[in-house]
Order: sequence, then C-alpha cells, then structure tokens
Amino acid sequence: MYLDTMTALQAQVGYGELGTHGHLGYEGKAVSVGQRAYGHALSTHPPARLLYYLGGRYATFRCHVALNDDVPPGLTQADFVVLADGRQVAAAPSVAAGEAPRLLEAEVAGADVLELVARTDRWDFCHAVWLDPQLTEDERRGPASTMLDCLGRVEASVPHARARARRCVVTVTSPGFERMLEDMLGSLVANGDCPEALLVVFALNANAECERIAAKFRARLIPCRPRAAISPMTKAVMYSAAHFVEAEQYLCLDADMLVLGSLRPVFEALEACPRGSILACREGMNKGLKRLGLALGQIYGGEEADAELLGMTPEESAYPFVVNDGLFAGGRAALDALDAVIRSMPKAVEWADAHPHYSWRNQFIFNLALARLDCGVELDPSYNLQLHVSDVRFEDGPAGLRAEWGGRPVRVVHFSGASKRRHPEWQGRFAGLPDPLLGSGGGDYYGAFVSALRAWVGRFGLKGLAWSFYGTADGETARVADPSVFPLLGLLHYLVRSNGCVRVLESGTARGVSTACIASALAHREGGRVVTFDPYPHAGREDLWATLPAAVRDCIEPRETGSLEGMAEALAAGEVYEAALLDSIHTEEHVWAEFELAARLVCEGGLILIHDACYRYGTVEGALRRIEAAGYGLVRLWTAEAGVREDDRLGLAVVENRRRQRAG
Repeated sequence: MYLDTMTALQAQVGYGELGTHGHLGYEGKAVSVGQRAYGHALSTHPPARLLYYLGGRYATFRCHVALNDDVPPGLTQADFVVLADGRQVAAAPSVAAGEAPRLLEAEVAGADVLELVARTDRWDFCHAVWLDPQLTEDERRGPASTMLDCLGRVEASVPHARARARRCVVTVTSPGFERMLEDMLGSLVANGDCPEALLVVFALNANAECERIAAKFRARLIPCRPRAAISPMTKAVMYSAAHFVEAEQYLCLDADMLVLGSLRPVFEALEACPRGSILACREGMNKGLKRLGLALGQIYGGEEADAELLGMTPEESAYPFVVNDGLFAGGRAALDALDAVIRSMPKAVEWADAHPHYSWRNQFIFNLALARLDCGVELDPSYNLQLHVSDVRFEDGPAGLRAEWGGRPVRVVHFSGASKRRHPEWQGRFAGLPDPLLGSGGGDYYGAFVSALRAWVGRFGLKGLAWSFYGTADGETARVADPSVFPLLGLLHYLVRSNGCVRVLESGTARGVSTACIASALAHREGGRVVTFDPYPHAGREDLWATLPAAVRDCIEPRETGSLEGMAEALAAGEVYEAALLDSIHTEEHVWAEFELAARLVCEGGLILIHDACYRYGTVEGALRRIEAAGYGLVRLWTAEAGVREDDRLGLAVVENRRRQRAG
C-alpha cells in the first residue's frame, strides 16, 4: 500500500500544499531526486506533520527521504521522523540537499496512528520529500476477534495486541457526537493533568471524522458495531473496558463532558481505597435519594416486581449510594468484577430493554452491581456536575475556561440528559484547537528520583549528601536550602534531558546521588545509559539505587576503575557519549587529563560538566583556564555575589564540546 494513496487524517506543511503522487504541491512542479522522477511521493515542506490512521493493520513502513532536485546542494537540510502511536520508530537527521536518498524503515505492527514529521532550521527552499512511502500489511494478523459488552449493546473489536498502560481514560462515541468527543478530549488534555494516561475511544460505526479525532489526540480507537439501537445504554461498553485494554487504573468519562480541573486526584484516590473500589459521584437527580430501591421507581421507571426479576436483595435495595455513571474509576480487579457481576444477572438485558422511555436503565444495572459488590466510594460532586439538574457559572479568564457551582470550582461539567444544548457559547472551545499538547514525554522520573532521595536522606542523614552537588566545602556534611525540588540536582537533570542525551559518562561516583539524578534524565529514552567510574564502592550507594524505579536503576552502569583508566578503555572501545560530568579528583592536572579524554568521548557540541569548579581547596580553576585557552566555550555557574546561595561555593562549569578558536 502506497501511503500517498491514503487520505491523511491531518496534514500541515510549512509552504504550499501537501504533495502526493509525485507532485511537489506548489507551482505545478514534480518530485525529482537524482534526476529520477517518482510517481509515488509525499512532499512536505517543513515544518510539516502528517497523520494517517492505520488501525493496527500494518507491520512495516518503508521509504526513502531526500531534498528535491530543485534545491541547490548544501543550501538546506531537514530532519525526517516517523512515529507510531506517538512513539518514535525511525528517524533520518540532517538530510542535506544534494545527498542521495536515505532509507527509512520502521516497525509499526499494532499501531493505530502513523505520524510523519519533517523539521528544519533552514526553512527557505527546504523541499523535503518522502519517496515511495509504502506500508506492508501484517500477515500475522488473523481475522479480528470481537466481544460483546456485559449488557450486549455493542460488539467491539478485541485488539490483536491489547494496549497496556498504568492508567487509561476511556470514553465512547457514535456518529453525531464527534464534536462533543473532540471537545471533551481537548479539555482533558488541556486541564486533566494526566498526560501519561492512555486515551481509549470505543467508536460505534466509526467514521473518518472519529478516526481523525482519535488520531489528533493519539487515542486508541476500538471499532464497535451496535447490536441494539444506539442510546445512552450503549455506554455500557465502558463497563467492560478491562477486556480490551490492560491497565492498572481506569477512568471512564462520557463524551458529553468538559474537563476543567485536574483528574489526577481521582487516580491517586484509587491507590488509597480498598482493592476493588469503584469511585463515582452521587446521582444529581433527587439528591435526597438515600436508597437504591427508591431510585428503581423514581429514576428508572421500575416496579416492585422488577426488583424480584433482577434478584435484588433487601440489603441491595437499602444500599445508600446511588451514582451517576458519567464518570467512574476503578482498578483492573474492580472493572473485572463489575463486568462479571453484570454478566451474571440473567434478566439484566431483558429488563433494560423493557421500557423504551427509560433509555438509561443501564445505569441502574451499574448501581445494582456496585451494591452487590459493596464497592462504591463517593467522589466530590465537582467531578461530575450534572447540568440536567444543576447549573454552573462559567468564566473565561487568563487561566482559561473555568466553572463554579455553589462557590466552588467544578472539575468536570457534564452536559447530561437534556442539557446538551445548554451554554452553547462555552461548547466547542477545545475542539477547535488544531494542535493540542500531547503525551507525557516519558514521565516525571525526576520526581521519582527526588522521592527516593528524600527517603535515603531520612536513613543516612544530610551527611549522606556530602560530596554531592549539595556537599559543603569542608566535605563533612551537606546543606540543602530548598528541599522541595533540590534545584541544583534539578539543573543537572534538565541539562541532560533537554540536551537530548542518551549516553552520559561520569567520573567520581561516590554515593551515587548525581548518578541517580542523571539516570532519571535518561530512563525514558531507548538505550539510556550513565556509565560511572569509581574504584571504590562507597557505603550507601547501592541503598539509594535500589529505591529507584526499575527503569532508572537499569540505566546505571558502574565501572570499578579510576576515571582516567576507565575513560581510556571506553575510548579504545569506540564508545560515544552526549555528555560527561567530571567530579572525581579536584586538581588542575587531573581535571585537565579527564577533560582531554572526555572531549574525545563526547560528541561534537555535547556537554562536559565540571563540578567543584570554584572549590577553594582544589585547583580546578587552573584546568578551566586551560580549557578556555584551548578554544572551548565555558560558563561558570553558581558564582553570583548576590542572591540566595544554593550551593556552598562549589560551583559548576559547563563546557560546549566544540572549539571556537584555535589555541594560541
């Protein structure tokens, strides 16, 4: 399958139009590279981004990338990047004009969305082209399997490779509700404060617009076929979400909601509740309702005989927590139990379909399951403010759209029931944004490192931080002016992370504090590694590393050798790094010797950091002057004579590993 024969879900190019079938997309010109014309090509003048819906059908993506022949050689260059479901799977950096086409191959098995990105820092005439872009079908895929939800409303496709995540947010949509879906997902991404959560959309009769919206938000789309008339009862597929997505925690939202506050407390509350708990908000209708048995008649049009038909016990009838299922959350065990209990109610489907005027009877079955499991935990109503019985005051200010009810901020506004047309002036605000901020970027491993560090200091005391970035000049203890974020270590973490480092070397491990900090900046990257040299295994080091998340701990490679010996061996082995931290012996000759080796090990333009740059009992300054005399750019940090001092006059030097001038 040639990709240029498929319709892009989204296409953004920096100049002209997206060119397909061998066209450049402007001035009637054609794609030509190396004097060869291409009948299948995508022309994407950077900055460009293309999205295609794959639906998990393909195994590989293959193409060549180049700059078109009409660009003079060497005039410009482009980076080509391929992403599958937001994860980079292939890249061709710095492809220059006049260069022969470069091959790109990527594994995309199971991916829903293919993303092609072209970037440049030399915009003019950057005619970036993807040549013969082809997708190969996944021959290992057999016929798609399907499963009915627990109320038999929907037949949903079971993914060949079920998505896995620690946390996921689930919703359901159908034709006619695409705009609400886009608005809800947009508000969730903007305000929900859970960027690490996998987004899942159960799509009934999925159309191209639904696919576009799912791709826009990198959501996993699960195609569904209705087995009954589409109605509010269709949302019962969310009760069975654990059959389709493997997660530790699930948060299920109706598509007719606006998220205006953080949902992170809901996920965190799951960790504090007993296993099997399901969190939800009380039903807004008939707020004085204290028993599920009363709700049967007052909300769902039921009678006493219905209670007997459904096997409702007196204890279940007296269950005091009657919920609205527009928002609910639970762990995997809870959703498995919910699904199993509903499937075990032999008359549930028959009763739900018996009264067409009550198309929300699924919600009573949900409530009955909670009562039967005795697992309901009440959330504050601000997490599901139902507009069919309440109203809110909206306000649009510098912080964005906000809502207030009873003098309190509302986190989730639910356009429930007949309220879907209320407040039209505030609907669609998030749907119209073409480029939402997506993804978690690998997660907050710095936060995990700081948590581990606090626990470690609680065991070893401040003295454990001696000879770290927070050590005092006498080498006896440490001083931490701001223990809330440890800004000195935060600088180290984000220098390494923001510079795109994958491999970092360190001389002088000591108790491994800076090693752990660097590892936290690399753990989200494929092949992330910090190689640290120290001939002595210092006390407490392994204790700190053992408390780090496995992904961070696995990035650390200690080598029990002196820094000069270890770096010489690494050089002989052809190792390459993007950064180095020199922090072992603080004499001019030793630091200069380390720097000479580091300059050969670290890539051109990489970072070389030198700690204790102004340590009064060392002679590091002499090495810094030699580095500057050799033509390297160098900046001394933490030396200001005013302000609040965070370190104890130890200092840090940052060297760009690129000569600016020749020595002498």
